[in-house]
Amino acid sequence: MVLVDGECQTANGGPIESCCCLGYRNTYFNTKSSGVYTIDNFGGVKCSNTRVYCDTISGGGGWLVIQRRKDGSVDFNKDWKNYEDGFGALTGEFWFGLRGIHSITSKGQWELRIDYKYTNGTEGYLSYSNFKVGPATEQYPLTISGFTGITTDPITGSHSLNRMKFTTRDRDGDMSRQHNCAVSGHDGNNSGGWWYRSCTHFAPNNQYTDRYTVWLNGEVHQFQFVELKIRPIDCIM
Repeated sequence: MVLVDGECQTANGGPIESCCCLGYRNTYFNTKSSGVYTIDNFGGVKCSNTRVYCDTISGGGGWLVIQRRKDGSVDFNKDWKNYEDGFGALTGEFWFGLRGIHSITSKGQWELRIDYKYTNGTEGYLSYSNFKVGPATEQYPLTISGFTGITTDPITGSHSLNRMKFTTRDRDGDMSRQHNCAVSGHDGNNSGGWWYRSCTHFAPNNQYTDRYTVWLNGEVHQFQFVELKIRPIDCIM
């Protein structure tokens, strides 16, 4: 399948051009389910095929999932190399990899959606119309803006993560003067890489235990599920 003039076309059952082919508003492939697909010419590199997880349902579909937490089966307390390369299983918990996210978002304009579910069953999402990750030489800085949603903005609000460098347990890039936020945060529970500013704000790669907590709406909540996904701003025709 490839994208031709905004329409998906079959190509001997081969890889897809992008997850945009699989949005439910696409009349040809509107029965395609969310799942693992192969993207051809990934990141604009000819003949480079990469396996990805596409969300075909949320907000019109067409999303490439870059992170998922749901049961604590994968340890997110990883070093820089793991966060750069990616880890986990696409059908379970995983981190897509900074190198891949940079490769994708360095071309065109991308939006970010964050779906979440509290342990009490409450569901919601956060949306940002501008999302990009910079190069490795600058420690993969985050560019993010354009928040929409019914909650308090946890990423670009008063303690904005915009322009923050990525931090892991072995490479500190946050603005905390006391310690590395990927090692120990506000509750001693931060142990995953993220674009930290300080250690008391939204960080969905926290350690997943019976107290998997994430800062949202000005307070700490217990989360059961978090999923980050991106798509081109002009994906849905």
